[in-house]
Amino acid sequence: MAEIVRLQTRPDRVKRETAAEIRQLILAYPEQDLPAQARAAILNTLTRATNPDERESIWPGGFVMINRVQTKAVWDAIRALPGADRPGHVRHAFDLVLLNLRHDNGEVMLTRDEIAAEIGCAAGHVSRIMGTLERMGVIRRERRKVAGMQGRGVAVYYINPHVGWNGSLQVRKEVAEDVKQPSLRLVEPTPPA
Repeated sequence: MAEIVRLQTRPDRVKRETAAEIRQLILAYPEQDLPAQARAAILNTLTRATNPDERESIWPGGFVMINRVQTKAVWDAIRALPGADRPGHVRHAFDLVLLNLRHDNGEVMLTRDEIAAEIGCAAGHVSRIMGTLERMGVIRRERRKVAGMQGRGVAVYYINPHVGWNGSLQVRKEVAEDVKQPSLRLVEPTPPA
């Protein structure tokens, strides 16, 4: 049986090869000279540029896995929030988190101002909204020190890996190869009584 291969134009191939070279340079660049947030933003941008959402594929641009039961549990928990916690904004933030994850570590790649602009609220409300998601266990927060900035550092959010899993299709394929496929059998229909 012939193998079907997707057409890869020379410009697409050159773009991916160039992005791979830039990725290696970024990873080799000393961490003290390139802040982690800048490094993550560059790597995420390269991934999105070489795996655009409009490209025809099974999971364009990567994917986030969250099962139906877990999705319903998060939605129900958000719906049960009191009105003062702005459940509509919390749901919107949850959706934005799923759409904007860094594909290698689950970091949310939106700033507080970007989240506020998407939701349509003041930037000051985003901390409370994200705090609600954190208390629910959907995300976790870390503080990242920024050179020249006083205080604990900027808040960096990550998806809780028990809520959603993200990664590339290649990683998913490698994991799936290690899992034994179930044997399928034909089931005869039961005759009507």
